[in-house]
Amino acid sequence: MDFDTNDYLRVRDIQLQEPISRQKIGQLEILIYWIFMISEKNNLNTKTIELAVILIKIYVSKNQIQPDNLQLLGLASLMIAIKFNECQTQINMNLDNFVSQSNFEFSSKLILEMEMSILSLVEYDVNITTITDYYNGLAVDSDLILFVTLDSDFLYYQKYELFEAITNYYSQDTQNLPTKVKNIIYKINQKINHLTQTENIETPKIRRRKIFKRKFRSVKQQKNSGILQ
Repeated sequence: MDFDTNDYLRVRDIQLQEPISRQKIGQLEILIYWIFMISEKNNLNTKTIELAVILIKIYVSKNQIQPDNLQLLGLASLMIAIKFNECQTQINMNLDNFVSQSNFEFSSKLILEMEMSILSLVEYDVNITTITDYYNGLAVDSDLILFVTLDSDFLYYQKYELFEAITNYYSQDTQNLPTKVKNIIYKINQKINHLTQTENIETPKIRRRKIFKRKFRSVKQQKNSGILQ
């Protein structure tokens, strides 16, 4: 990667500073899985999913938001991410689509108001670095990117640290990597090993070389949470 490009990405690589409560993180994970499923259904880019998740996390870290409005936050964040990142694609998702995604619980007016609230918070600058950006045209490991994006245990790492861990995940020589990156690799490995060994049908089944993204949904969690309809 070009040195100047890397510096630019690092500058825009946001790290969450404000802690999020464990209860709120649990609610966020359910919300983010739901956003992921919408994105998969509509063939959205990995970067689009990442950006939507980043906006959700930034907003929750800086604002008190009621559980009833988390789905609204997710929809507005995804709408912003699509506008920013899918303008060159054939993705056809308009405001009415987002209203229907909420089972008409949220009006177009409410979604637009939340969109403006998010944009105001980030000062109308959503050119935020994602893990995908660090690939700079190289083949993207979408499976591992989505794995760390959807898992709250990787919440407070910067994207360049996650990128280094992902690109070195299958490497036989990690001795010279920074300690934090090695810790991320270890954490990913532990989680994947645990999930592949778990027989519970509600647990995502992930294989070492191929993460089956469509297994992330936990039906029981969604029903019990009351967040998603």
